[in-house]
Amino acid sequence: MSLLLIKDTVQQVATAITAALDLETEIIDENLMIIGGTGRYREKTGSYEEDGDLECGLVYADCLRTGREYINFNPEHDEFYDARENELAEICCPIRTDDKVLGLIGLIAFTEEQRNIMIHKTLELRTFLQSMAELIAGKYIVSQNNITLQNTVSSLLESQSVHASFDSIISRSTAMEKIKKRALQVASSNSTVLITGESGTGKGLLARAIHKESPRCSKPFVSVNCAAIPETLLESELFGYERGAFTGAEKNGKLGKFQLADKGTLFLDEIGDMPLHLQVKLLSCLQNRQVDPVGAVRPVDVDVRIIAATNKDLEEMILQNQFREDLYFRLNVIPLYIPPLRERPEDISMLVQHIIMKFSMAMGKAVTGIEADAMDVLLSYSWPGNIREVENVIEYAINMEQSDTITVDSLPEKLVRKNKHVNSGSGTGMMHINLKTQLDSAERLIIRNCLNSTGWSLEGKRLAAEQLGISESTLYRRLKQLGLSKKK
Repeated sequence: MSLLLIKDTVQQVATAITAALDLETEIIDENLMIIGGTGRYREKTGSYEEDGDLECGLVYADCLRTGREYINFNPEHDEFYDARENELAEICCPIRTDDKVLGLIGLIAFTEEQRNIMIHKTLELRTFLQSMAELIAGKYIVSQNNITLQNTVSSLLESQSVHASFDSIISRSTAMEKIKKRALQVASSNSTVLITGESGTGKGLLARAIHKESPRCSKPFVSVNCAAIPETLLESELFGYERGAFTGAEKNGKLGKFQLADKGTLFLDEIGDMPLHLQVKLLSCLQNRQVDPVGAVRPVDVDVRIIAATNKDLEEMILQNQFREDLYFRLNVIPLYIPPLRERPEDISMLVQHIIMKFSMAMGKAVTGIEADAMDVLLSYSWPGNIREVENVIEYAINMEQSDTITVDSLPEKLVRKNKHVNSGSGTGMMHINLKTQLDSAERLIIRNCLNSTGWSLEGKRLAAEQLGISESTLYRRLKQLGLSKKK
C-alpha cells in the first residue's frame, strides 16, 4: 500500500506548503508517481517522474533507494537531475517510517526570487519539510492501522460466526477422512485451493478449517459469496473503489475484500456464478498479486491466499463458454472434492447425534437422542440438501418433539412419506427401482471404463463422448447425474 492510501491528505499538505512558502511543491510516492502538488505538478498528478524507472540512477530514484535529502541550487548542471520543467532549484526531503521510504516532498523554484529564498533560508526550509514529511508519515501509519483494525474485526467476526477446525467436520467415512487429511496437508502452503461439491456439503467449513491450520491463521479470513452480491456491485465489493469513482460511492472510497484479506485468506464461494468480465479481472489479480480498485490510477499490491468453492461443474461451463479455462486452471491448483452425504451414509448417524446436541443446547430443550425407527427414516433418505438439510430436519424435529427422544412423528412429513413409498412399494414398483438401479450401474461402468481409457482431462472427455456416440454436454450431464468422477 503506497501513499495513494492518503492521497487527499497528501494534496492538502502540498497546497498548505505552497500557501505558506510561496514555492511550488511536488510529492511523489515510492513508485515515482506524482500524487500531490501545486501549479504544474497538480496537473501532472497520476503521472511518473523519471518515467517511473526506479533503477534509472536519477536523483529521485536514488533518494527513494537511500532515503537521503537532495539540495541543489543549480540543477541544470546536475546530469542526474531530470529537469523537464526548467527548475532552477530544489530541496527534496524523504517521507519515511521506521522501516521504509514512502516517498519524497520537493520544494521547487522556478524564478530567481524563489531560488534566492531557498539559498538564504535553506535550514528553515529543510526543518519545515521534515515536519511535513513526519505529518504525512503519521497520517499514513494511522490509515494503515485502521486497515489492520478492519482486518482484525473482519477476522473476529468470521471466526465467531463459525467454529472452524478439522475437528468440527463431523465424519467417520473413509472418503471424508481422506479429504480432511489432504486438506490438512495443504493448509501450510500458499497454493490456491478449489473446493467442489454439492450445495450443503460443508465447503465453507472446510475452507475455514484450512485457514485455521495455516500460517495465516492470525490474519483475516474474508468470505465473499459471488452468487449473493448483485453483478453491478460485485466488482467494487471485491476490488474496492476510490473516492468519487461513481455516483453513490462512499465519500472516502472503500476497501475491497482483497485488501481486507491482505496477509490472510480470501474465500470466494460460488465462484461459478462470477460474471465473465470479472473473471478476467480476477485472473489478472491472481497472476500479478495486485488489485485495481475502481477509479484508481495504479494497482495495489495484495498478499492473499485464495480458496474458491463451487457446486457447479466448471469443466462443463468451460465447454459452454460460461467460465474461462485459464481461470479454472489458475484456481484448480489443489482440487478438493467433498462427496454428497448420500454417498457416505456411515456419516449420517454421527452427524445426527452431533446436531441434536447442538440444537438442544441452543433451544434449551432436553432432547438427547433419536429412536431407531426415526433413524432408519433418516438413513433411507437421499439428502439432496446434504448436511444443511440434516440440520434443518433435526431443528424441526426438536421443535416438534415433546419427549427427550426424537420419534418418527416429530420428523417432517416429507421424509416419512418418501420412506413409506420406498419400503411399501408393490412388486412392480420394486422391479422399477431395481431396473433403474441396474441400468445406472451398467452405464456408470461403461462410462468409467471409457474415461479410464481416454483420460479424465477435458480432451479425454471430448474423445470419450465421440467413442460413446453422445454429445459432450450429454456426457457431462450423465457424469453429474451418476455421481461419477475420477476421484471416486
